[in-house]
Amino acid sequence: TNATIKLANVTRQSAEEVSSQMTAIWNNFAKAGDNLESYADKITALGAATASSSAEIAEGLQKFAATANTIGLSYDYATSALATVVAQTRQSADVVGTAFKTLFGRLESLKLGDTLEDGVQLKEYSQALKTVGVNIFAANGQLKDMDQILDELGSKWQTLDKNSQVALAQTVGGMRQYTQLIALMDNYDFFKKNLNVAQNAEGTLQKQQNIYAESWEAASKRVKAAWEELVHDLLDDKFFINFTNNLAKVIKFFDKIIENMGGLKGLLVQIAPIVTSLHFDKISQSLQSMALNAQLMVPGMSGKIESK
Repeated sequence: TNATIKLANVTRQSAEEVSSQMTAIWNNFAKAGDNLESYADKITALGAATASSSAEIAEGLQKFAATANTIGLSYDYATSALATVVAQTRQSADVVGTAFKTLFGRLESLKLGDTLEDGVQLKEYSQALKTVGVNIFAANGQLKDMDQILDELGSKWQTLDKNSQVALAQTVGGMRQYTQLIALMDNYDFFKKNLNVAQNAEGTLQKQQNIYAESWEAASKRVKAAWEELVHDLLDDKFFINFTNNLAKVIKFFDKIIENMGGLKGLLVQIAPIVTSLHFDKISQSLQSMALNAQLMVPGMSGKIESK
């Protein structure tokens, strides 16, 4: 809860949004003994170090977190790759995250023995990488983790001409998303810097939280929270319940009085003499004023008014 609230403060997102993002991250990357805040540290550090943001990285990770875990793409590599491509292309995290889901999903499908939609099988995929010196199989015959495959491909990428890069990217990434792989490989040095940031990000979230805590926004939220607590303490449910019950009794009391007087007509009969006696002088003065006005307005009325 503390990690979620801190990250929500830093990214200016709602706690609900951050909770959803961090749940996806935790479910797909966490191992025994991990601390959720360490995952938030890496997002926060990468957001500060690149042209992407913490919110973008967290949002994009949701798109391919499950696939990443299946093919051995670690959290550090996943966040660093996402931050690199978002920062360099300025495409939305949603677009890049979806592209990564397709790109990395190809290896996941091949691992399960499927033939890809463009007809590529594991043999073609493996052969395309092998021609540039990247073997996707370990000595025991098992597929290597994607972390290792990316590092090996990144080290060979700049030795290839543009045509070879495109052809390889289309086989590995697919015709729809190969440009995202090219963007990652073309900026692999930047990726490695981001990876170093992620691997040394411990405590970053707390530092950003401390900065936020000193801001006007945080101060205003504290005042609002204190005021709401004060109002809640002063005007609790019992106060309103008792007030409402007593008000109902008063209304019933007056209703009973009016009913005994014969309703509204009876009430008027009862209070009319009282009102007349209290305001008799004012009523008399008003009638005299009316008579004088009539005298001035209508000629010949003077004698009649005086006689009256």
